Amino acid sequence: MPIPWGLVTFFVGAIYGWLSPGRQSKTRLFVNGLLIGFIIALVLGLLGYMAEAPPIGLAGMAGVVVSVLILTLLFILGAWLGDIIEGATNRGRTQRRTY
Repeated sequence: MPIPWGLVTFFVGAIYGWLSPGRQSKTRLFVNGLLIGFIIALVLGLLGYMAEAPPIGLAGMAGVVVSVLILTLLFILGAWLGDIIEGATNRGRTQRRTY
């Protein structure tokens, strides 16, 4: 059974977006997601290459480069979704009640 690298990266991104306190600026979330996602994708891509289980099924270094790009985008998408979920659940925010 192949390892679902994309799913793992997406869920790590969603957890990152959800655990970031408060609503994030979409630009800042994109830049942070790009940096963190690139590092995670590079590590997973190289692990997949060494374990002969490439993330997207392409062999060789070209496959690693393409898979790093795809996994980075999946991380960013997960981070955005996690931030939206965190904002919708109002986790960690205090709300004033006016009577």
